[in-house]
Amino acid sequence: MAKTLQDQILEEILNKYPKRSAAVEVLAELLGVRKDAIYRRLRGDTILSPSEINLLAQKYKVSVDSYIFNQSEAISFNYSGFSREINNMGDYLDGVLENINNLRRLPDISVYYAATEIPFFYYSFFPELISFKLYIWGRTIWEFEYLKNRPFDFDIISHPEMEKTQEVLKSYLELDTQELWCPNIMHNTLGQIEYFVNMDVFKNIEDALTICNRLLELVEHWKLMAKEGCKFMLDSGPDAPLSTFDLFHHEMLVTSDTILAISSSNKVLFNIFNNPNYLATSNEKMCSHQEEWFKKAISKSTPISRNNEKSRALYFNGLKRKIEATKSRISLVD
Repeated sequence: MAKTLQDQILEEILNKYPKRSAAVEVLAELLGVRKDAIYRRLRGDTILSPSEINLLAQKYKVSVDSYIFNQSEAISFNYSGFSREINNMGDYLDGVLENINNLRRLPDISVYYAATEIPFFYYSFFPELISFKLYIWGRTIWEFEYLKNRPFDFDIISHPEMEKTQEVLKSYLELDTQELWCPNIMHNTLGQIEYFVNMDVFKNIEDALTICNRLLELVEHWKLMAKEGCKFMLDSGPDAPLSTFDLFHHEMLVTSDTILAISSSNKVLFNIFNNPNYLATSNEKMCSHQEEWFKKAISKSTPISRNNEKSRALYFNGLKRKIEATKSRISLVD
């Protein structure tokens, strides 16, 4: 028996929750009805009204058109740049944290991550790094007025915002990940450092060197996590692992930053678009296609975690040489 539009919409929403009962509770509050009324809608005994369909579609970013027209080649994405207004750095961090926590609530969650630059979450290992990254976006993308003519310094982020970066970091570290990194993962950040040095954006040029030194420390921490095959905080070490960490290196295949989260109930795909914005979809066909891409890419990549000591040393030593080269050029600036 073919599924009705109502069946498909409610099934998509249920897949966003680890338990059916959790979804029913939220839906009851959202629609302003009792839980038994939600169960009647789930059974098809009660039909969703047009206003209810509209409310659910808006809340859960459900593409009703894709169910009505059933166009297999047409895929609906949500664009973060339209869905959340960023008035301060905390707004952005709240959005990131919400996405991660939604994923963590899914049963048996695991994540694929293809990265062409440093995954955003890892900047939060060091306050100097996350301050610099958020300053760049605040000044160039979000165009915060208070940053328009303000040189960079390490007091750019408030204490509450810095605390949020640590929530984001820990939440991400608790996700099991298979990560596929390209050779130039440092290229964008190192280029931004040099650009801001040459444009006299740093309040103190020594801060630029400090950022480079923190990048060197980050590489060492990555190397240790890769060796142990798990993710952990700086102050806890591998004796307190938070999740598994399988790292791969490929020189050709990674063309954009892509995150695919897979659980026993749902799949979600994020693709970085106009960084720090992203496109997101739960379209089954698109997510399955991307899952196959990841499997093929990983099979053709060099593993650099756990017992792959030589490949790991080659990769991370290459990153450190690039950072040291940047430090040398910065040191020559008057």
